[in-house]
Amino acid sequence: MAGGGGKVACAAWIRRREDKATRVFAVHGRPSPPALEVLGFDSGSCSLSEEPLARIVLGEDPDDAPLAVAVHPTGDELVCTTAKGCRLFKLIFEEFTVRFIESKAPAIESVGLQKCVAFSTDGAKFAIGGEDGHLRIFHWPSMKVLLDEPNAHKSFRDMDISLDSEFLVSSSTDGTARIWKINEGVPLVNLTRSSDEKIECCRFSRDGMKPFLFCTVAKGMFSIQVKKRNVCICPV
Repeated sequence: MAGGGGKVACAAWIRRREDKATRVFAVHGRPSPPALEVLGFDSGSCSLSEEPLARIVLGEDPDDAPLAVAVHPTGDELVCTTAKGCRLFKLIFEEFTVRFIESKAPAIESVGLQKCVAFSTDGAKFAIGGEDGHLRIFHWPSMKVLLDEPNAHKSFRDMDISLDSEFLVSSSTDGTARIWKINEGVPLVNLTRSSDEKIECCRFSRDGMKPFLFCTVAKGMFSIQVKKRNVCICPV
């Protein structure tokens, strides 16, 4: 198994544009000991490197274990969540190595357990959703608050930001889900469902055409087309 084997708690892709070519890496978090690792990706064999290019130990306490990770679109920095809050790291890519440098991020360091983290495609927005149901959206990197909603959900399950960075979708452990208008800082619509259905995972389309949202539910999958303030839902 790549990276020496063992349990992986979270993972994300790192894409970097260098000399008119794109290099792809992966970062994943291990719970014991708490650590982050960066691995190279070979598109030819569709495999990750056996050994990590970089590794940083996050601490010795079980609460230091990474739970979720989001990488900025530039590939130069990432945020990981722990039971204590969020930690920000710069990624320094050299010819054959990668280095982690931890940076200060006071606005998100002591916010408690965040189950979901996401950067917008343009890299200008960053969102976190907590175990306590608190939704926070910031302008990046200034950390100016765009939305601070303590009662967004019972507890976050999943979250994604649309390709145009206008909308955020979030789902809760109780099966509810909402679409938010980021710049206005308000919920746009609650997604409808039957009483015996639970909306779980949510992802916006990435093809740059019609802005579709795909959601997994207990009875299958739904495709949702977002048109400004109109939402059309149909089973796939």
